[in-house]
Amino acid sequence: MSDLTLAQELSAMRRYYHRFPEPAWMEYRTTISIISRLKALGYEVKYGKVIHNPDCMMGQPKKDLAQAYAATINRELDFDITEILAGYTGAVCELDTGRPGPSIAMRFDIDGLAIKESKSKKHLPNLQGFASKHKGYMHACGHDGHITVGLYLAQWLKDHQDQLTGKYLLIFQPAEEGVKGGKSMVNTGLVDGYDYFLSGHIGMGAPADSVTIGTDGFLATTKTDIQFSGLSAHAGASPEKGHNAILAAASALLNLQTLPQYSTGAARVNVGKIQGGSGRNIIANSCRLEMETRGSSSAINDHLNQRVKEVVAGSAMQYQCKYQLQQVGEAPALNQKDQAFYQELHELLDQADIPNSIGFHFGASEDVVFFMNRVAELGGKACFFLFGSELAKANGHHNSQFDFEESVLVTMVETFTHLLMHYGQKKKEESYD
Repeated sequence: MSDLTLAQELSAMRRYYHRFPEPAWMEYRTTISIISRLKALGYEVKYGKVIHNPDCMMGQPKKDLAQAYAATINRELDFDITEILAGYTGAVCELDTGRPGPSIAMRFDIDGLAIKESKSKKHLPNLQGFASKHKGYMHACGHDGHITVGLYLAQWLKDHQDQLTGKYLLIFQPAEEGVKGGKSMVNTGLVDGYDYFLSGHIGMGAPADSVTIGTDGFLATTKTDIQFSGLSAHAGASPEKGHNAILAAASALLNLQTLPQYSTGAARVNVGKIQGGSGRNIIANSCRLEMETRGSSSAINDHLNQRVKEVVAGSAMQYQCKYQLQQVGEAPALNQKDQAFYQELHELLDQADIPNSIGFHFGASEDVVFFMNRVAELGGKACFFLFGSELAKANGHHNSQFDFEESVLVTMVETFTHLLMHYGQKKKEESYD
């Protein structure tokens, strides 16, 4: 396949998925499309409950919203989608060559964001007719590109399986946004025993026209919803009979902001949303906070969360309110950096004339780290790549004008196929006939 044909194929597929973004745990159409394409390539695809640990699924959407959207999905298919429409989205496939060799797992995230896409004439998806058709949602983080690369690699593995040894696992993960989905897949034992784990992301501030190897600086994080419940009363006639949930929440909010003081690393606490009350003359009986903690180590983040629980309990007691905490997302920090492996990858990409560098501080959170830590804990090697994009850097992720140069998809394919062939290729002296 020529580079032009490859670029055209990747562009067409990316633009298809860009049109149909879906939020976490509601990637029904996306999952069905991925499964259909994988089946057409001859894969036996795992999906539904078997690829998730339900005890680790976090931040599911409201049932009425999910059911209403599920009702719009075409059910006339040659495979059962009942569990997909129940929220068990994502898919997994494996190619086993039947020959001794390395086992390599790769992960691609598939969800979109609740962002209304720009209608600016300068925004290429709008200008060229592939902007989101799902009102209020957008692929504003490059996951449409990640899906595309994952599906292309599925095809490439089939085309080259006679030249390869070992086995290859492709993971199409739902609910990365809000770090809700990775833990439920890892805790099924999905990547246990794999020798290598590779994944990556478009943009994220990485240098344009270059591949970054060994991304670090992943912040451990916990996403929490806090519900304060009080007692309503007339604010003028009998305020003393009420228990003000807004005051409890406000007290907690202010005290939470005093927590991030650590000499051992970075720490973050943010309350991003507060919602409560029903009227100006009513003592509020309900108030909700949506917040997150982050830490440069999982230990810092864990300690922060313990302090969050103490602050919330104290604030609730102060105003005679009840409270509930619900964890809706989680990701760990990266436990170890494998510099020797990163150097090996650097030399391999140099040999392929792919511009690259080692190390980039991510400065945010990603639940791909669940996969990376698990593989490394069991003796394997893991690496997360960044694929630089000037457009992604200019407009920023999670922005209504987010976009990336589609040439980066070719770079991703060239990078991953070169590494897969290097680690999996049969040696000349080997024969399995």
